[in-house]
Amino acid sequence: MPFGGNELWVLIPVVAILAGTFRRVVKTWMVLKAQQQTLGASNRELEQEVTALQKDRESMLQRLENLEAIVVSQTWDALHDHSLPPQEKELKVASAARRELGTAAATPSYQQRAGELARRLQG
Repeated sequence: MPFGGNELWVLIPVVAILAGTFRRVVKTWMVLKAQQQTLGASNRELEQEVTALQKDRESMLQRLENLEAIVVSQTWDALHDHSLPPQEKELKVASAARRELGTAAATPSYQQRAGELARRLQG
């Protein structure tokens, strides 16, 4: 017999210490695993939110570019020229609008109009 009756009393406290240590390790591992799952879920939520914000930002930038093109147009200037009498103002607005927008036969989208205005102003 490898262990006699005298050595058994040494084995009991060692097994108890190892069992307690094992229980603490398992408990710590379970807590860490739960934290990882929570963090993983929050990471996915943050990634989705960032993606949505990037789309919103692109949309806002496009709208801003369109507004900038409108503000720098000659039609805008004609509309806000308070020094002209109403009839001359109407003629100036109509003339500027025809120049900027072209013919009404092919109605371009707002994006195309803004692009056309930007090209005319650049070159």
